[in-house]
This record gives sequence, C-alpha cells and structure tokens, in this order.
Amino acid sequence: MADKPHALLVFSRHGESQWNVDNRFTGWVDVDLSEKGVGEAKGAGTLIKEEGLRLDVCYTSVLKRAIKTLNYALEESDQLHAPVIKSWRLNERMYGGLTGLDKKETVKKHGAEQVQVWRRSFDVPPPPIEKESEFYPGKDPKYVGLKDEEIP
Repeated sequence: MADKPHALLVFSRHGESQWNVDNRFTGWVDVDLSEKGVGEAKGAGTLIKEEGLRLDVCYTSVLKRAIKTLNYALEESDQLHAPVIKSWRLNERMYGGLTGLDKKETVKKHGAEQVQVWRRSFDVPPPPIEKESEFYPGKDPKYVGLKDEEIP
C-alpha cells in the first residue's frame, strides 16, 4: 500500500464569471459568477468530497468570483468550517487599460501577437489603467489601504 502524501496542495480557479461569458478583460473588476460558474464551483466541491480531501486552510483573492467559488466548494464538500484567508495579492492578473474591453475587439485593434504578450508576459505589462477609469482599483473600498504604487 502506498504511503499517503504528508501534505497536499489543491489549486482551483474561480468558476466562469459573467465577463468570461461576455469575453471581456476582467482582471480586478469584481464581477460575479455566471450560472455555469456556480455549477463549476459546486462540482469542484463534489470532487473534493469524493476524493476524501480534508482542507486545513483555504486561501483566496478578495474578488467575489473567487470567494463564492470557494464557498460553494466548501459547502458541497461539507467543509464550511475550514479557515479562509483572503488577500488581494491572490487577485487575477491586472489588465490595466484593457480592463472591461472586449477581447476580440482588442485583438482587431492591436493585433493578436501584441494582445497575447499583454495577457501572458511576466515582464511586459498591458497599458496602464487611468485613475479616471471606472475600473481603477483605488476607487474600490477593498483596496483603500493600498498605495498607488502597489496597484499593478
């Protein structure tokens, strides 16, 4: 019989969000799960339960799509008691000035290669978000303690 692992790290992405459905760059905008996303989150909880995984501690971003995904998974796996630690540092990638834009329209305007660089590069950020943008994180009470230089 194989030894059980001493520790197991479980990763899960949030369920489908409404902006995933709309094909928009989401980043730090706090959009909700779609109906499909709720089902995906519950399905993750079912898998956790079926595999007999016991979660000692859970970490999530401060975005409701991630928090709700975790909560649905915890409920389905009968582990609502598990401690949860939330941090903005676990937020989805910040898409800067691309936030809210339609992905296909952005590709038409800037080209597929450039958009791919902005989406996947570790050292080439997307265009910066303007402080005047409705999506600027500094306008969101969740980030009131962040300095401007901490906002990607």
